[in-house]
Amino acid sequence: MLKREDEVDVEVRWEDQQNINEFGRLNIRLNEIKDDSKTLKEELDCLEDAVTELMTSDESNVNLKLGDAFVMVDETVATDHCESKQEKIQHQLEMLSKEESEIIKRQSELKKLLYGRFGNS
Repeated sequence: MLKREDEVDVEVRWEDQQNINEFGRLNIRLNEIKDDSKTLKEELDCLEDAVTELMTSDESNVNLKLGDAFVMVDETVATDHCESKQEKIQHQLEMLSKEESEIIKRQSELKKLLYGRFGNS
């Protein structure tokens, strides 16, 4: 909390408000990315467990869940399906990570700009 004598009365220009709004939107998106990444990582862990279970299974046919239905497929088909989903999720995680780093970089730029303009007020 700032002391009364440390406060500076600075007029907020339209450009400043746009930067503040952009920072807020980026912060919301950053939280969404973190939530999405957490969900995808949990799904990836489940798929890794499924692949491990398929490798240790003695059965040649297994039930594969597609949507709301289960389909009886060969073990190799199920393993290929799981590995394909793993690759897609890994790609999504990489894209989210890239977007996260871009957001953090832009937020850093906005912080410098806004702190330069307003200080700690």
